[in-house]
Amino acid sequence: MRYWIHESEIESYIPLNHELTYNKKVVGRKDGINEVEMIIGEMEEGGDADPHSHEEIEQLMYILEGKMHAKIGGEEAELTAGHSVFIPKKVNHEIKNAGKGNLKFVLIYSPAKGA
Repeated sequence: MRYWIHESEIESYIPLNHELTYNKKVVGRKDGINEVEMIIGEMEEGGDADPHSHEEIEQLMYILEGKMHAKIGGEEAELTAGHSVFIPKKVNHEIKNAGKGNLKFVLIYSPAKGA
């Protein structure tokens, strides 16, 4: 078993109900890791994620570059590189790329969402 991977080795996918967003699942259930899942996300200028919540999953985000407009549980904020975002289970949330250029972030789910 290999215990590391480079971002360039990971195929991207478009998450459900997201526009102009491309995720790369770094580690999760497919690797035998069941308690967390780590994703690198990139949202193009004008991209967004429709309002939604996760019934059984907690979500953490760390913004690497760009500007994010976040609406979480009724609170709104403009966030930039260096901000961390915490989203508890069952809390409605949505994000938008609020800047010029791409928004890039690390996303962690606990427990891992799936394969």
